[in-house]
Amino acid sequence: MTIHLLIIDAQNSFCDPSGELYVPGAEKDMKRLADFISDHENRLDRITATQDSHNKIHIAHPIWWTDNNGNHPKPFTRISYADVESGAWRAANPDYQDWSEKYLKQIDAHVIWPFHCLIGTKGHEIFPDLLEVLNRWRERRHELDFFLKGGNRFTEHFSAVKAAVEVPENPYTRLNTALIRSLDQADEIWVAGEATSHCVNDTVSDIVEYSDNPEIGKKIVLLSDAMSPVGGFEDMAEDFFHRMRSAGARIAPIQEAAK
Repeated sequence: MTIHLLIIDAQNSFCDPSGELYVPGAEKDMKRLADFISDHENRLDRITATQDSHNKIHIAHPIWWTDNNGNHPKPFTRISYADVESGAWRAANPDYQDWSEKYLKQIDAHVIWPFHCLIGTKGHEIFPDLLEVLNRWRERRHELDFFLKGGNRFTEHFSAVKAAVEVPENPYTRLNTALIRSLDQADEIWVAGEATSHCVNDTVSDIVEYSDNPEIGKKIVLLSDAMSPVGGFEDMAEDFFHRMRSAGARIAPIQEAAK
């Protein structure tokens, strides 16, 4: 049986307790995952690790938006299309206003996040306990791929499969069918990473929705003790688990999945 391990955004911004968007419990998730890979390296045939990869100026960061008094929104502010239409929030750069309106009209609303996973910073790097193990694993097994997402400033990119809104003439934001096909070649797809409520949720949901294999959900194993939700978004994680069970996915702690 072949196993493809998909690790979503196991980065310092999320996994280090001092990270800009720390997910409670994430450091323990990644240490458990690192220990498992170290102890069972021959069980895994391929590993793909995604990385959230942002510029500071990004549509989901405070610097993008301003109110009538020139103030930027605080992290975790929810901005809706109605807010932009009414003028309560607008793009700080007037050149981005038309796109900002079109963008929110398509997704209705989104959350403003603290600056996180900025390319070239410590926050962008893979959590060190896990990175050390991955580097050892690829010296022996070789089949380790890193996939960067979120680099286009005009769209949110929770999912490794596609951006929230496709940016015209930018293939980087389009559906990543190659990743889905690569995952589907394995007998099982084990999933870990951060956060259950957002990037894990959107990535796995898109794999199930856009795969040419209607049975791909049955290949998925969500490693429940190697992922955690963003604080305050626990309901989104529970809904995700419920939908994935309905799609045929298995949800289990690492050691149970490995039996």
